[in-house]
Amino acid sequence: MFEFHKKLLKVCLTIIFLIVGTSAFSQEWNSARLSLLNGGNIPFNFNSLEKIKNGIEIVNGIKFGITMTDNNVPGFELQGFVLNFRAFNNQTNLQGDANTLPLNRIRVKAESSRGLESGHSYDYTDLTSDWLPLFTFTNVNWTNLNWADHQIVISLDCGKPVSAGGNGSLMGEASDYYQVEIEFELVPTGPGF
Repeated sequence: MFEFHKKLLKVCLTIIFLIVGTSAFSQEWNSARLSLLNGGNIPFNFNSLEKIKNGIEIVNGIKFGITMTDNNVPGFELQGFVLNFRAFNNQTNLQGDANTLPLNRIRVKAESSRGLESGHSYDYTDLTSDWLPLFTFTNVNWTNLNWADHQIVISLDCGKPVSAGGNGSLMGEASDYYQVEIEFELVPTGPGF
């Protein structure tokens, strides 16, 4: 008799976002805000052999609204932003109850959903403990952004095989409940920043 046991790998992402300028001090020359519109907790449930072999892609799983205002202070001309990301608190692995996986098993991509079509997406980027850019937007003739009209969607994948453009399947990895928190940073750009 042949018995099949499903292997369950669950990766849970908790999204943390941080908005900063060029320093940790308060800035009086602009204001910026990321508004989480949906997707604060993203589960990857590897509950079938096919998902373990082929990975999971969650397209547009997170949506941010972006608000940025130039307060017209001389010497600090707002012209755009960079959206960066990293594993929160310099976490170096996907941490399970008893096991770990490399951070790069998760890849993240940001794209314009509304109002930021002239921005640049860096396509799927490996999750690391270092800040990496996901999306940049520049408009030298600055117009203030508001969350309702300027939105970015975040897609994620985990466990996709190299042959499908990913970083490797989870076939052969230990079953566990892996977690990682991802931090997003909105950095203003332009002269003076």
